Amino acid sequence: MKASLKKRMTAYLIDIIIMLIILGFISILYKPNNEVLNNSINLLTMQYASGDINFTNYMTESSEIYKQIDLNNLIINIINAVYIIGYFVILPYFNNGQTLGKRIMSINVRAISNKKITIQNLFIRNLIINGLLYLLAVIICSLIIPANYYFITVTILGIVQIGLILVSMFMVVYRKDKKGLHDLISKTWVASTK
Repeated sequence: MKASLKKRMTAYLIDIIIMLIILGFISILYKPNNEVLNNSINLLTMQYASGDINFTNYMTESSEIYKQIDLNNLIINIINAVYIIGYFVILPYFNNGQTLGKRIMSINVRAISNKKITIQNLFIRNLIINGLLYLLAVIICSLIIPANYYFITVTILGIVQIGLILVSMFMVVYRKDKKGLHDLISKTWVASTK
């Protein structure tokens, strides 16, 4: 039997709360100092707003600063990606398709084939629904994309990620089978275990 929307949303909310607590604790322990860079962005924005610099200079300089901020946050971004993979991919793989939220709500993720869910199914699913695609793209882009293209590249990737999440959420709400884009692409579905 398919899991109800209410159960799915409650399980996801529980999982997000757990994730925020753990990642919040980690960010307290390791927080890069971006104060100087943030002040530089604020100053640059004021210069642009007052007409002291043109749009091209603003974009060029801000792109360099945003890339440096993401390079400073590289360790945190890697930790976030590892956490998402560990909690939303590895844990369900070894726990009958369940995160802690799904276990509490008595639901699980299953492969459409009704065979055991694979790491690949879970990984693809989380590229969309938990922002793993964007996070991995930011990590890679911060290391290889030149600064003058960085800001626009990451902004476009962010818009695409938000679009994928919104489309997936609307599909879960409005489709009869309650499958989101993440379910269709990863060939999974969410079932009630009771």
